Amino acid sequence: MKKMAITIFCLLAVGILATPQPTVCVTMSIVTATAYHHCPGSKGITSSGQRVKRGVLAVSRDLERNLDLRFGNRLLLHGMGVYEFQDRMASRWHKKVDIYLDSQQKARRFGVKRYLVLVKLV
Repeated sequence: MKKMAITIFCLLAVGILATPQPTVCVTMSIVTATAYHHCPGSKGITSSGQRVKRGVLAVSRDLERNLDLRFGNRLLLHGMGVYEFQDRMASRWHKKVDIYLDSQQKARRFGVKRYLVLVKLV
């Protein structure tokens, strides 16, 4: 009886350890996207201390917290490409991202895009 109990326990332990573990976790949110360009008088420095450049994304603080973002994380904005999180938006904004563009004219033409899927890449 004792041998049988040990055998069953070992088989259960092996079964638990042998189950496949998830390898990728998808974290996403629905957001509103706008674009920005730094003002001529500003130095163009992001919250992370980096200079603004093409491919930089500013994220609202609620998204930063909910998606557990760290500066340097890569984010996919569905239909628009992959961006790097290097800037943080003012606390009054919620579920919003701001894409850095090369010129003020391009930023204005970009306008407002609603209901975009933002995915944190691992």
